[in-house]
Amino acid sequence: MAQLADFLIKTSGQAPGRSTEATVEGDASKEVHGFASLGSAKDDEIVFVRDATHAAALADSAARAVITLPGIDVGARAVLRSLRPAHDFSRLVEEFVPRRRPPPGIEAGAQVDSTATIDPTASIEAGARVGPGCRVGARTVVASNATLVADVEVGQDGWIYSGAVVREDTRIGDRVILQPGVVLGGDGFGYVPDAEGRPVAMAQRGCVVIEDDVEIGANTTVDRATLDVTRVRRGAKIDNQVQIAHNCDIGEEALIVAQTGLSGGTLVGRRAIVMAGVGTTGHLRIGEGAFIGARSGLHHDVPDGARMFGTPATAERSWHRTVAALRRLPELVRRVRRLERRLSASADEQADEQTAEPGGEPASDSFDRNAGSGDASGGDSGRD
Repeated sequence: MAQLADFLIKTSGQAPGRSTEATVEGDASKEVHGFASLGSAKDDEIVFVRDATHAAALADSAARAVITLPGIDVGARAVLRSLRPAHDFSRLVEEFVPRRRPPPGIEAGAQVDSTATIDPTASIEAGARVGPGCRVGARTVVASNATLVADVEVGQDGWIYSGAVVREDTRIGDRVILQPGVVLGGDGFGYVPDAEGRPVAMAQRGCVVIEDDVEIGANTTVDRATLDVTRVRRGAKIDNQVQIAHNCDIGEEALIVAQTGLSGGTLVGRRAIVMAGVGTTGHLRIGEGAFIGARSGLHHDVPDGARMFGTPATAERSWHRTVAALRRLPELVRRVRRLERRLSASADEQADEQTAEPGGEPASDSFDRNAGSGDASGGDSGRD
């Protein structure tokens, strides 16, 4: 436990936002031999509890030790107190359970063009293809069956997994992760009608720029710009199966969740969060720090810090009122129908009363006839 705490303290200043405090309570000499989830932990492993809402599950866990917030009861276990337990748990896993890396160098079976530049510490696995003019930085891994087409630049400490395709003129920064099946630099979906009205593809001659510390999930596509740049800025995280169209600009540390589709020219602000299945029309702006709820459809700009839900997307409070009203709609329809029946019945009764005169003559006709007789009594004689 003491070793884990020492690591967190020594490395806390190496990246912005990392915890600055990590203290051990209980027996600091206790050893742990693995990292696990609460439900599967053995009696020699350490787990983390994110917050008080998850603390109850700890009572049934066999874990020897736990990383959690100050003030949360962990029983007799050794505890590592952290202000960001999930973050620090992940850092420990990265340090003490390192990911398998292939050895540096170009493996037999890799296709590397003679004009490509590969840092000696980079790893190019068998079956990978690195085309003419490409440059691969220090300690970067290009996995089997990944393809760098031509004049692609990849920075240091990156990882390009199997099946990823990086097309010509793409620029990738340091510590970028491309999961399997990512495609960067495919032609954008831009068509114009010719003289006969047939759709003809516009020339797509722009590029894609992926800045430092970006992670892009499996089978996500980022299309090249028509003429300029499609850009994913520093620290942005993009989930699986996301479509980023031509000329989009994704802000620093923005989060975009699976199956979202951003139409051409969409701008996403810094630290905005776009949840799963969101769709946008083209050339709109999602403001800095905005939150877009899952399955929302955006047709207009979103201000900084706004929270939008639904299709078409509306402000959160308005959306909640709309959803609450929709839940009441069946009962409201029944009430309206009951009122309509009562009103209809009431109107029928009034009509019956108006026609219920002696001899079957309507009361209004009798009045009109008597009024025209010239009787000074004002029509009273009509009752005789």
